[in-house]
Amino acid sequence: MVLIYGYKEILQDLKSLEKRHPKEVTADFCGITPKGRGIPLAKIGKGRKKLLILGSIHGREWISSLFSVRLMEKALEHKEKCLAEATFFVMPVVNPDGVEIFWGRDEPFEKDAGFLPTFYKNNANNINLNANFPYEFLKVPKSRQGGIRAASEKETESVINICCKAYFDAAVSLHARGNCIFWRDKGNGAIRGDYKLAKALEEHCGFQLIKPTEDVADYSGGFENWFRHRFRRPALCVELVKDEEISFKDMEKDFKKWVIWEKTKGFMDVFSKFT
Repeated sequence: MVLIYGYKEILQDLKSLEKRHPKEVTADFCGITPKGRGIPLAKIGKGRKKLLILGSIHGREWISSLFSVRLMEKALEHKEKCLAEATFFVMPVVNPDGVEIFWGRDEPFEKDAGFLPTFYKNNANNINLNANFPYEFLKVPKSRQGGIRAASEKETESVINICCKAYFDAAVSLHARGNCIFWRDKGNGAIRGDYKLAKALEEHCGFQLIKPTEDVADYSGGFENWFRHRFRRPALCVELVKDEEISFKDMEKDFKKWVIWEKTKGFMDVFSKFT
C-alpha cells in the first residue's frame, strides 16, 4: 500500500490526537494559504519554556510533517516528561498547498518550464517560503525564488505572527535531507545556547553539526536566520533523512528507517531540556 501523507491526512491525525487527549492537545488554524487552506497549529505540554517546531515549509519535504505529528503522538501516549518541561507549539505543515502539489492533488497558479510535482518545494505562488523572511532579503539570489518582497506570502506572515505573539525560547524548522543541523550563520553570529542545543541533538539523535553558514546568499531570507535576528534566540534547521539518494516520494516506503526513528524519537525530550 502506498502511503500518501498530505494535508488531509495531517488534519485527520491532529483531530485524532485531540479526541484521544482532549485535555492535553489544542489544535487550531493560525493562518490561511493562497489556495484557502488553513495552516494548522497544535499546542501540547504545560511547561514554562515555549518551543516552536515547524514542518513542511517546503512542499516536497512532507516527511517532516509526519515526523512532527509522530513526535507529538509518542509524547502524549507515553506521558513523557518533556510535556511538563515545555509547551510545544507545532506547525506540522507550514506549506499545505505545496504538500498537496507535491502529491499531485493540486497545482500551482503558474508552472515553471519542466514542472514536476515530485520535486516541487514552493507554495502555490511558486515562492520558496524559506527564502521569503525579512532578513537580508535583498541579498536572496533570484535562483532561490524568494519572491519580489520579504514576507509577501501568507504562510510567511502566519509564522512571523505566531513567533512575535508567543516569543518562543527556541525554534526548530524540520526539513528532509542531510541528517544534519544548520545552527548558526555568519550574519547573526553566536546566539546564547545555540551550540548547546545543537550539540545535544547531535549526541542524542545522531544529527551531524554543520559548520556555521558563511555565505549570505545561502542564509538570507531563511526562517531560522530571521528568528535568530529578530529574537536573539536559537533557531535550528534540522535535516532528517540521511540518505541523499532516495527520492522524496520513496521516503513513504519506510518512514522509521529514513528518519532513523530509534535515535530521533527522543527529539522532543532533548529539545525540552534546552536552557
